Amino acid sequence: MKTQLKVVALSVLVATSTYAQENKDMYFGLGMAQSKSNGSEYINDGVGNTTLVDLQYKKKNWKALIGMRLDSNWSIEGQYIDFSTADVTANGVETGIDMSGKSLGVAGLYHFNPQGDYSPFVKLGWHYWDLDLTSPVGSVSGDGNHAFYGIGIDGKINETIKYRVEFERMSLDDGDNMNNIGVGLLFGF
Repeated sequence: MKTQLKVVALSVLVATSTYAQENKDMYFGLGMAQSKSNGSEYINDGVGNTTLVDLQYKKKNWKALIGMRLDSNWSIEGQYIDFSTADVTANGVETGIDMSGKSLGVAGLYHFNPQGDYSPFVKLGWHYWDLDLTSPVGSVSGDGNHAFYGIGIDGKINETIKYRVEFERMSLDDGDNMNNIGVGLLFGF
């Protein structure tokens, strides 16, 4: 399923690239993000004792986006992030539990200094997330819809290619967050 989703995402990006080159208001991007999630869970040891444990997921993941400039300062983007499988640690110790998942979202961006070589921006959006925890004894899935926000900067390489550096914080259930620090290339400006 993941391979098929990657093929579909890349096909859409390639299919829109010709249009994006002709219409400078459209763009698409590909990038990498260091994703990190911290959360606390009460774990039952099976004999009636519960302990509060700090759980952490940390992994380099890939991201794809497609966007459209509404005017010189405002744009709207759709994005997909694949949270690759990584071991979850509890209080710094590997647990044998793997976490993976995805996020599909839409955001509005406000660009400061849109005509300059460097254009800082802020973003606010909404995303659907789906995470899976897998252990030797079974698996648990969770999903939801929550807000996310971010800040970053787009830098001009040439008239059709920009690079992006950004930070995003995505809300998950129970007050947990997924933080993403990433870099990417944008095509079609």
